[in-house]
Amino acid sequence: MHSFPRISVQNMSDISSSSGKRLKLRDVIVLSGWNWQTFNVPERMALAFAKLRAKVLYCENPVSRLRHRGRPLGEIEAGIYGWGPEFLGHRINRIPFGSRLQAKFLADRIAKQACVLKLEDPIVVCPHGQWFGPLCTELKKKNFPLVHICMDYPESGQEKLIELSDLTLVIPKSVFYQLNAKYGDKIVSIPQVTQMSESEVIASAARNDSNVDEFPEIPRPRLGYLGPVTNRLNTQLLAQVLSSRPDWHFLHFGADKCLPIANVHAIPWREAKNLGEVIAKLDVGFMPYDCYDNKNFHCTPLKLFDYFSKGIPVVSTPIVNLWEFAETVYFGHDADELCRAVQLALDEPKDSPKRCNRLRIARDHSIDALAAALSEQSDAMRILGGVKECGAEAGSGGRGTVKR
Repeated sequence: MHSFPRISVQNMSDISSSSGKRLKLRDVIVLSGWNWQTFNVPERMALAFAKLRAKVLYCENPVSRLRHRGRPLGEIEAGIYGWGPEFLGHRINRIPFGSRLQAKFLADRIAKQACVLKLEDPIVVCPHGQWFGPLCTELKKKNFPLVHICMDYPESGQEKLIELSDLTLVIPKSVFYQLNAKYGDKIVSIPQVTQMSESEVIASAARNDSNVDEFPEIPRPRLGYLGPVTNRLNTQLLAQVLSSRPDWHFLHFGADKCLPIANVHAIPWREAKNLGEVIAKLDVGFMPYDCYDNKNFHCTPLKLFDYFSKGIPVVSTPIVNLWEFAETVYFGHDADELCRAVQLALDEPKDSPKRCNRLRIARDHSIDALAAALSEQSDAMRILGGVKECGAEAGSGGRGTVKR
């Protein structure tokens, strides 16, 4: 299979100025459509920025103040302060002018929390979502620089966020080349990463998590998908594979089974810190993504590097951005090919060099690698900086100065 050119990242120890002093990015406001426990891309971005010594305000998905209470402002990781915004509710966004009014209210609240934390010239980092457009428009009015994260193939309406942004960080390489052709230097490529630092990847690989099997009722071999199935997987193809091999058992996160088949098992969600324990109980990481959907065909799954952090074999449909990992991933485009790929994965020797290669790739896609990629982008530094030497006075007149 063809692969994309590798985009290298430097080691974290190299993040320094010509004077040899450590550099610090300006502070960051991360908007998330999830919460900290889901540990999706915005959550991992927050960790990467904190590694660069930025102070981070992490904003969870807003909750309706009529039904719930948001997370109170407080430190959730070193340098990361979590907060759960409250508003009237997502349904209000369907009312004419409701979306704009709620966005203005949320922007005011976010700016206030940034002042409480005394953030220095903060930038705003956000993924795609229906409510982000109006909110980011209001935050831009307050002179916050906007950095958009493109995690998948652009969805309907997402180009408005790309155009509004000062910088767009793109994870799938195929999408990077496409957007870069239209928008030029405001499009920057960053790696997809596991949830761990490089040292944690090394420690996880050495740790034995398989002493106690928490799924003793589920026979082996086990094919695992680290997430809810939702609209990602080709369930028709999955059903064909599992029906033809009833001795293989498929595990996924969620309250209900994705298919009414005896060898499908739904298991409870796990926090990021406990994912290694689940992966260690799997024989194969299984990702039969629906290649007809561009969002899936051009994605770069977080799960890949989580599987690699334990060295286990991975079987996938041939989504574009996995082609560069053809030496470590087994591919199949239909049920017969996937069955052969799974069997090859199950037959892979425990001492296969593929396992060491997967661990190496996981280290190259750690939180440290993302932080290094953010620090080395000269175009990104125009927006993400004032990059300043630690101990230097923070600038007070930049675009990102907090306005209430």
